[in-house]
Amino acid sequence: MSKRLYYEEPYLQEFKGKILEKVKIDGNPALILDNTCFYPTSGGQPNDLGCIQGVSIVNVIEDNEKIIHVLKEDVKEEYGDTVIGKIDWERRFDHMQQHLGQHILSGALMKLWSAETVSFHLGEEVCTLDISKEKLTEGETKKTEECTNEIIFDNRPVKHYFVEGEEELKRLNLRKLPEKKGKIRIIEVEDFDLSACGGTHCRTTGEVGMIKITKWEKRGEKIRLEFICGRRAWKDYFWKNELTRNISNKLTIKDSELGEAIDRMLEERKEVRKELKVLKDKLQEYEARNLINESSLKDDGIKIVSKIFEDKNFQEVKELVQRIINLDADMVVLAGIKKEGEGAKILFACSRALKYDMNGLIREAGKFIEGRGGGAPNFAQAGGKNAEGIHEALGFALTNLKDFVKK
Repeated sequence: MSKRLYYEEPYLQEFKGKILEKVKIDGNPALILDNTCFYPTSGGQPNDLGCIQGVSIVNVIEDNEKIIHVLKEDVKEEYGDTVIGKIDWERRFDHMQQHLGQHILSGALMKLWSAETVSFHLGEEVCTLDISKEKLTEGETKKTEECTNEIIFDNRPVKHYFVEGEEELKRLNLRKLPEKKGKIRIIEVEDFDLSACGGTHCRTTGEVGMIKITKWEKRGEKIRLEFICGRRAWKDYFWKNELTRNISNKLTIKDSELGEAIDRMLEERKEVRKELKVLKDKLQEYEARNLINESSLKDDGIKIVSKIFEDKNFQEVKELVQRIINLDADMVVLAGIKKEGEGAKILFACSRALKYDMNGLIREAGKFIEGRGGGAPNFAQAGGKNAEGIHEALGFALTNLKDFVKK
């Protein structure tokens, strides 16, 4: 059995312990000590890190009454020897801030909205809390934050102690009754929250610093909140404040005017996009008519546009070709798109009144660009890796067009 020093002394950063066992966990050396400061992964809180005899700890595991310290490499000390352990205090205190912050947040959600905490996870960057509530509004979130941070500003003491027996648990009026039986560890935020928990916490609420809910969303029948506390909240505020200030300076406005300015800019952008679309449509129609006027005329009265585009992307060419065959009932378009580093694309189309088989034609022409493709009888496309073969592909299509007529 390993005595858990963090239960009574969560601020203890260094300790001495005797080796009770040396074991292997997934091939890694591991130690079981008679006592330890290292918290194992449990109850949504990740394990502590640090070192024993200067050797880094990669994991801490709870196995019934034993705490197993998984090491990066073995130590020379053997059974019965005393070793010195040091925890990563920055990580530990961060976890203490986040975990006590969760207790305060869960307590506020229960008191304000009768929303019970379903699960909690302390992540590397954010913490998540699942609560049994159908909906959480912006106003409810704000009120919850105000309540939690008032508890922090009050700097209330936080007690921890063990109780045993169902009657004692009922007398305490815990926020949530534990499933575990026997001796239960209680965390008490003075005159605010009582809950069963085996994690590490700050000694006063003021040490949490602040709580900020950053996001919430519906997850099935629950609501999942993301939140941060302490130094994490300060870092989040710092970069967001710096970003807000920089944007405001560039726009030469006050920070408080930023929301209104963005709304105005978005509306202006919407109008500019509308105007741009009108202009692009006009330009495209002009280009389409220009290509129709420059097209070659066959004996049977069919007009053919054969062109390789190097300054347009595929979507632009596709829209232009569609417009050409919509403007004239006797049009055939043989288009190639050639852009450096992007291989080759070809696109064959004809007006719907014509009976050519563009699908069959492009399958044959696609061989010249080492590609494959297909489509409808009047509109087909292909892509390949041999850009130099575009001229041959279009030449083949122009020469053999008469052989690809729908029967």
